[in-house]
Amino acid sequence: MKQPGSSPSDSPRGVLETPEAPSRPSEDLAAASSRPLWSRFVPTQSKADTVGFLVAWFVLIAIAVQVAALVIDNLSYKWWPAYDTNAYWLASRHLLDGDELYVPAQIWTAGVFKYPPIYAQLMLPIGLVPETIVDWIWRIVGVMCLRYLAGSWKLAVLASLQWPVFAEIDFGNVTLQLGAVVLMCLCRGRAASAGIYLLPWFAGMKFGPGLLIPYLWMTRPETRRPLTISCAIFAAACLVSFAISSGLWFDYAGTFGWEAQSQMQAMFVYAIVPNHGGLDFAIRFAIAAAAILVAIRWRLDWLAFIAATATMPIFSLTRLAILVGLWPLWLRHVVDRWRQSDGDLQRWLTAPLVYLDMLPPREPPSTGASATHEPGAQAGASGYSPGATG
Repeated sequence: MKQPGSSPSDSPRGVLETPEAPSRPSEDLAAASSRPLWSRFVPTQSKADTVGFLVAWFVLIAIAVQVAALVIDNLSYKWWPAYDTNAYWLASRHLLDGDELYVPAQIWTAGVFKYPPIYAQLMLPIGLVPETIVDWIWRIVGVMCLRYLAGSWKLAVLASLQWPVFAEIDFGNVTLQLGAVVLMCLCRGRAASAGIYLLPWFAGMKFGPGLLIPYLWMTRPETRRPLTISCAIFAAACLVSFAISSGLWFDYAGTFGWEAQSQMQAMFVYAIVPNHGGLDFAIRFAIAAAAILVAIRWRLDWLAFIAATATMPIFSLTRLAILVGLWPLWLRHVVDRWRQSDGDLQRWLTAPLVYLDMLPPREPPSTGASATHEPGAQAGASGYSPGATG
């Protein structure tokens, strides 16, 4: 055994112990240049990965081209006006011009404002801006909310070509924004806090999101304080609004009479009781409330998400656009668990999803040595990192 302080010549058998020389950059470049050009961009570790990569990008590019064509076509007519955003802009104009805010109308009547007066009062400044600008600002917000619901830009592009999603982007309603807020509430950390403070405002518009309040209260005790504060802030804002314009609130209360008797028959609208809007909504709200009770009992976030987002006074099939949020909330974990068996079927079917950013890359199996020398590898594979907000 070599003693401390001994010279290199004292090493056993006279062999000089030197570390292995690192590879030269020129050798790495030479090795890379010898590979086929396409293999530098296409994964070749397995046939499933290669085919999955090609399928994913073919589908993504094909859909992106179709979405771009639809956008260009819509822009050719008055810069693509938004049907529902028009009602919000007109509501602010009615207040600025001193016109009536609430008038009896059918569910298909364009430009009708049906939310409490506080929303029109808060949106008052948009009446000073050209409607086209308002339409596009709100549409861009909707696209950002779609990105949040999808969990990735690639899935957002795929979803945007589906009819309910593109219709909501076209109409400029609050559907995608509502879905994003509900999904935020079901997350952890700062995202959940931001969603909770917005939740009562969306509940005041569409009623259904209010069902998420008892779900969070019962299943996440840490949310009770922000829930109380957010509801108190919303109630205080409504009281201030009533003090400023009590007449508008009485007019709004009067809309429940003719709204309850309205015919729920229009394009894309589905109703259990088509001839009585009030009864139809009461039945759907009761079903959603029962679903919330089931969700509370078994802590089913996905069921609470559906109940809170699908329950609106008017149920249009375009509301199905919100269901894209079920992928990051629930379905991604189901599919990820299924592929852990690592069979041929799992590898071939889930490879395209990896390259569409719908699933995380499969972690290579760790050896005993790597597990010994890299204690942080297991934590990284699980997706957990200290301080993560979920």
